[in-house]
Amino acid sequence: MQVRKLASRLCSRYRYSPVFYIAFGPMKTSPILFRRRISRFFSQLPSGMMPAAITHWLGARAINIAPEQIAVREGLRAGVAVGTVMLLAWHLQAPIMAWAAFSAFWTCLVDPGGLIRLRLQTLMKFALSGTMITGLMAAASGLGIIPVFIALGVCIFICGLTRMRGPIATQISVLAAIVAVVAVCYPQSPEGAVHLAGMFVSGSIWAVLICVFAWPVDPYAPQKQACAAIFREQANMAGRLLNLNGAAPLDDEKLYHEISAYRRDIRRRIEQTRSMVETLSAGILTHRAHATLFPAVEAADRIFVAVMGFEHAAFSAPLTPVAHRTIELVSATLRHLAWELSRPQPRPESLKRQIEFLRTAGPQQGDLFARGAHLCADALTDLQAAWRKAPDQQTVWKNQATARRQPPAKALFVRHAARLSVAVLTAYAISLWLVLPYAYWAMMAVVVVIQPSVNVTLPRALERMAGSIAGGLLAALMGVALPMSAILLLIFPLAALTIALRSVNYTLCVMFMTQLFVLVTDLVSSTHGWDVALSRAENNIIGSLVGLAACLLLWPEKKAPPLPALITAAFDANIRYAALAARTDKATWSAIEQARRDAGTASTKAEILYQQTRLEGLRRSDYLKICGEILLLLRQLAGAANVWWLEHTDTASPLAAERAARYATFLQEPEMTSATGKSHDTKNLLGMQALLKSLSAETA
Repeated sequence: MQVRKLASRLCSRYRYSPVFYIAFGPMKTSPILFRRRISRFFSQLPSGMMPAAITHWLGARAINIAPEQIAVREGLRAGVAVGTVMLLAWHLQAPIMAWAAFSAFWTCLVDPGGLIRLRLQTLMKFALSGTMITGLMAAASGLGIIPVFIALGVCIFICGLTRMRGPIATQISVLAAIVAVVAVCYPQSPEGAVHLAGMFVSGSIWAVLICVFAWPVDPYAPQKQACAAIFREQANMAGRLLNLNGAAPLDDEKLYHEISAYRRDIRRRIEQTRSMVETLSAGILTHRAHATLFPAVEAADRIFVAVMGFEHAAFSAPLTPVAHRTIELVSATLRHLAWELSRPQPRPESLKRQIEFLRTAGPQQGDLFARGAHLCADALTDLQAAWRKAPDQQTVWKNQATARRQPPAKALFVRHAARLSVAVLTAYAISLWLVLPYAYWAMMAVVVVIQPSVNVTLPRALERMAGSIAGGLLAALMGVALPMSAILLLIFPLAALTIALRSVNYTLCVMFMTQLFVLVTDLVSSTHGWDVALSRAENNIIGSLVGLAACLLLWPEKKAPPLPALITAAFDANIRYAALAARTDKATWSAIEQARRDAGTASTKAEILYQQTRLEGLRRSDYLKICGEILLLLRQLAGAANVWWLEHTDTASPLAAERAARYATFLQEPEMTSATGKSHDTKNLLGMQALLKSLSAETA
């Protein structure tokens, strides 16, 4: 009897913990099939593989990692598609069949996910374009230097220009450009070019069959996992507040990192997930998946207000027992919602119990924690209603989604296409001049490194070089130490890991891709081990540097704003948000939401550049110390603004009325804000710091 009571208490206490979910699933009276438990285990496992502190540290340095996006089944498909082709090539002693293996891998890589019709269209477009490009580029390369330079330049320009047609067209165009730069390194006669194109189309068709019929997956699994990760991260943000009572006080630097890390990561996840849902559902806006996921993102944005309010209160004063219980309840609810979103189809009725519990946290017009619990309950109630509606009744989400999308400027992509073609030709010329044995690796690095924006090109180049060096060294060790049969067996796991990690982190993807390409080259060529690996690393470094130089020298973009300018923009956005939240007449949800998103986004941009600047060796400079203090004060101001908006009453207190009048002057008197200051020097930063400190003292 005592054992049963203890087990019951443990289940009651930990039923919403991640470990309990991973191991047992939710508490139910009916038994759950073993297969469903295993499926749930693998769906929840990636989210617990990476500690939050590591993801926050990397995110602050513009290195995004999303462990919840590990695609196990997609990786298995790629492993089978590439591994079987290489096994056949090794058995037949046909090195030319490496082209079929490459095309199978690229076809798996271009698979966008989603509905089967969209996937088939994408896969067949790439198979057709890749086959044509393979034959034409190989034949042009066989005709001489001048024809191949002309053909390669035109092909790369067209591929670069195709990016303006959307994200799926971007995937196709980038991989088609990679096919082109590899094909020019295989000069053929017209008959040989046709043979090479035949190898490509055979590998592509085989990969299409594997991708379509093997290991079917939920077409919206990446979007569902991204939505679930938002609620899981919010639950972690709230759950850590329970350990603050009795803890030692933090200094300013540690407090800044403790507050900003979760807010920055959650804001980034919300905006990226919203973009993912809108992009994938652009042509099928009435589909049930979009009707499920888009309201979930909006609910997460609303709940974020309450969690930030809890955080501000918890770091300002010790938690009361009632507040402690409310945070526990909200954290458990968020974990349950994260698990529910991972199901094939979320159940609206599953939210009823959580909503009822949240309503019991206190009166709707009670203290901050009661109001926050009711805000979460309202958000879940609206989410529950949206899930209950039929898909064809979700036209409201269509209007919201299409309203946010803005068509990109065509001039940006024309400049990108011209820059890309010149850079690829430059890398090709350098490869010929240096007589590099694998010239296509340098050109491939140029294709994947160069992005329309130079701000994206630099981190992409660094990640590419780091992944290539690490992967090359590992591949060299394997090539020297392992026999050919063992190398052949490694093709399957390497192809699977490359595809499975493509949406998790680019460096990891490049590291495994480098090992895959080096070992495939080992199997079909006379050079092995260190020669191939070092050539791969050397060519990738050359291509990355050429791509980075092209972005900086060829039609350079407008210089990115410096750190003081970003801090000024964050200051203005947070002041506007605080002024809106402090009004005596409560601001509408749409107005406060937009202001809060603008403030959070501006602060995140400034914080990322601040962390990158610290890595340059200026960690102890007074200038950076001032910037860090301003960013901390801005996060604290945003938290206080959340509290003001949550605690708003119809009859404003004298203190609230005075606060509203004070912040209203900031929007009316230009000299009170930093917007009038054209200079972004230390003096201007000191003025912002002094003003924020005075405001912080008033709201403490």
